Amino acid sequence: MKSQIISSVRLSGSGHEYQKNNFKVLSKKLIIAALLLVSVSSFAQDQSQEDKKSNKPKRERQTPEQRSQAQLDKLTTELTLNSQQQEQLKPILAEQNAKLEAIRAERMNRNGKEMTSEERDAFRTKRQEDKKATDAKLQAILTPEQFKKLKEIEKANMEKMREARGNWGNRENDNGGNDNRENNDMN
Repeated sequence: MKSQIISSVRLSGSGHEYQKNNFKVLSKKLIIAALLLVSVSSFAQDQSQEDKKSNKPKRERQTPEQRSQAQLDKLTTELTLNSQQQEQLKPILAEQNAKLEAIRAERMNRNGKEMTSEERDAFRTKRQEDKKATDAKLQAILTPEQFKKLKEIEKANMEKMREARGNWGNRENDNGGNDNRENNDMN
């Protein structure tokens, strides 16, 4: 009888061990499931936040005329242009946007081919010359304060562009042919 009691105690003791081990396994499974649930829900939240960010109004492809008008409206507001200045700026903005459109068309025709360093240097030189000519025209139209403010706006737009691109260019005083892009950021 004593042996039966001892064996039943051993059985009940091993049963307790079995329950204890089963509880540990079950606990581990529950912890893993909880972590999985938390990670999935946080991933879903990240996705929904990205979706909210991408719900910004998508920029529609504007015609050069629309782009020119939007730039003129923005400049009128920021520089407090009078009607005479607005009329004088219209052809300059139209010319800039036509050049930008030609550059985009040329880029599309390249089918992703990289420019050679000579082509890039020639392009950059041409853009800098165009920028100087445009600046001379703008200086003749704008007051010194307005021109200074325009340059500050362009500089701020360039910084935004560099930040958005991961600051890969990081070139001081080198527009790299991006002058028209600066003006488009004024939209």
